[in-house]
Amino acid sequence: MKKFSFTVDLVGSDVDRSEIVDVLTTALNDNLGNDIHANVKQGEIKELSEQGYKVWRARVTGVTAIQAGDAANPPKKKAVAETAEA
Repeated sequence: MKKFSFTVDLVGSDVDRSEIVDVLTTALNDNLGNDIHANVKQGEIKELSEQGYKVWRARVTGVTAIQAGDAANPPKKKAVAETAEA
């Protein structure tokens, strides 16, 4: 036998951890064969600052602050007219 581990991150302002465990456990039990045993545990809670969230989002989902439009100092775009003249 082999043990397989998966990591699931949920980011939000408030999450009912017990409900998430129930949802995941039900989904696994309903969709896996009888020869597979699943165990879902509540993990840690980590408070993210705004910057911490932006770093997590960029690293995990690949969406940067610039792409999301919430960068502190977004790069300035050149005007279309300036580009056309050049």
